[in-house]
Amino acid sequence: MSEDLNNSNLVQSVERALDILDCLAESPKGCGIGELSKSLGLSKSTIHRIITTLKYKEYVTQNKENDKYQLGIKILNLSSSITSSMDLINVARPHIYDFANKVDEVIHLCIPDESFSNIIYVDKVSSENTSRNIIMSSSIGKKAPIYCTASGKLLLSQFSDDKIREILKDTEFVKYAENTIIDVDILLEEIRDIRKNLYSLDNIEYDTGVICIAVPIFDRTNKIIASISLSSVTIFNTIEDLLNYKNEFMNVANKISRLMGYVHS
Repeated sequence: MSEDLNNSNLVQSVERALDILDCLAESPKGCGIGELSKSLGLSKSTIHRIITTLKYKEYVTQNKENDKYQLGIKILNLSSSITSSMDLINVARPHIYDFANKVDEVIHLCIPDESFSNIIYVDKVSSENTSRNIIMSSSIGKKAPIYCTASGKLLLSQFSDDKIREILKDTEFVKYAENTIIDVDILLEEIRDIRKNLYSLDNIEYDTGVICIAVPIFDRTNKIIASISLSSVTIFNTIEDLLNYKNEFMNVANKISRLMGYVHS
């Protein structure tokens, strides 16, 4: 049990639901209400109420022959999503590691969140032997707005203009840095160029003094599933300097895409 059990931020019903899922995970043949009640020290009525919700949301299924409960298909979907992200990280890591050391810059691996409102930094690699003391706000697991990051704009570029407007319809456009684009029409103009060129730039749009170039990673269905971005700071580089890396950086992304099953037609 967590040492933070008495923390006022904990939601008891959520904790109990997760305890039920943990219990079912340890019982591949399933558990009945009575077994769960005895194992978790909760009343049968409490177990029934929570497990009925889990069943409705397809996180739990019930065997009609013996009435026992087992983990449902939604758990498999969650597991598959995590596995896919881990596969991507494991495949991409050696390639972005080598390139980061070669160019002495920071490289991020990014995926979209479920709503395409943000990007998520799932990996961050810096040159091993750099003498630069560069501090960026990015970190593994952190989110950043999709509309003002090189990776975000690149991920949006796979959609039509109308779809992008729909995705961003509830977005509050915040001016994070001096060149943040806060007008959807101007953003769409840039995204049309990104579709043609297959790379995206962040010219001091999210972090003050930070510039980036991002290129896409495709999967076997030709969908852009992620991007890698090369990030630097304006005291060392200009956007033109980053563009000098473009072709070689695209080759790195293409290698990763092929390993993820992408076949260029």
